[in-house]
Amino acid sequence: MWLVAAAAGLVLAGGVVRVGAESAEPDPVPAAAAAAEPVLVEPVVEAPTAKAKAKPKPRPERSAAPYVDPLLGPPPGPQEDQVPERTATPDDRYAFLVGVTDYPSPTVDTIGGVEDVELIRSSLLEAGWLASNVRVLTDAQVTGRAVREGLAWLAERGTPGTFTMFHYSGHVQQLGGGIEALWPVDRDFVRDSELTAALAPVRGHLWVDIAGCEAGSFLPGLPDKRTLVSVSSGATEKSYEYPKWSRSVWTGLVYDLGTAQGQADADKDGRVTMGEALRYSTYYAQLITRDQKPHGRQTPEVEGDPVLGWTLSAPPA
Repeated sequence: MWLVAAAAGLVLAGGVVRVGAESAEPDPVPAAAAAAEPVLVEPVVEAPTAKAKAKPKPRPERSAAPYVDPLLGPPPGPQEDQVPERTATPDDRYAFLVGVTDYPSPTVDTIGGVEDVELIRSSLLEAGWLASNVRVLTDAQVTGRAVREGLAWLAERGTPGTFTMFHYSGHVQQLGGGIEALWPVDRDFVRDSELTAALAPVRGHLWVDIAGCEAGSFLPGLPDKRTLVSVSSGATEKSYEYPKWSRSVWTGLVYDLGTAQGQADADKDGRVTMGEALRYSTYYAQLITRDQKPHGRQTPEVEGDPVLGWTLSAPPA
């Protein structure tokens, strides 16, 4: 089971979680780059997997108890998620996805920024979203101007009866005084207050999802009864990536393991709601990263719109 594997150490490859003895320790950051700028998206460092020991013969009279983490408790079980009264048609769904892997030197590259948005885009298209309604910026395209223009494009389409989505995967810059910013490749930082102001005109349902360090700093001012905000870590925490998965821990859990592979289906009805996906990913992100040194685990946060009984193929309108 993946749950047991998470506690023992993971090898992630090709979007599939597998247990193995191969180390997932990332290559060290070059000393010059590390001295120039900090690593703002942290790779997961895993303990070596112990050599397999001979397993005793199973005892039929006793069934194996499910693994329960002593600090986090049991994984989330079934909950009654509120179902939206109306759902948005494909014509009324819009997404703006931004991901950066390749940053100009001396900024250290991320591992999964581009892979994150490619996974999300494919997930949306498989759920019936129109390719013409999904706008994507990656790597060199991600300038401060392009991000601001994309946010304006999204806000213009966020009329009543629509569902809009903004996702960002990449570095987050701390500008001091509690100010955080999205980090474009040209260093024309998009401040948290700018992001809030740019999306304020949206009048339909909106989902803002950010995978980056200190992502919780973007929460103030964004969540409300129509706006769902999910962030990969708290305001003072690092966020992690899996080098051999080439994705962030958060995005991989929400879209791949949780939704595509169905591991978040707590009530086993064959349908993963957004509530199930976010609860599953919040729990397992903490479980996977709880022993990371020196920064400690990441604790995702979810606030805002309480209506979570929807799927990507039937989002609220």
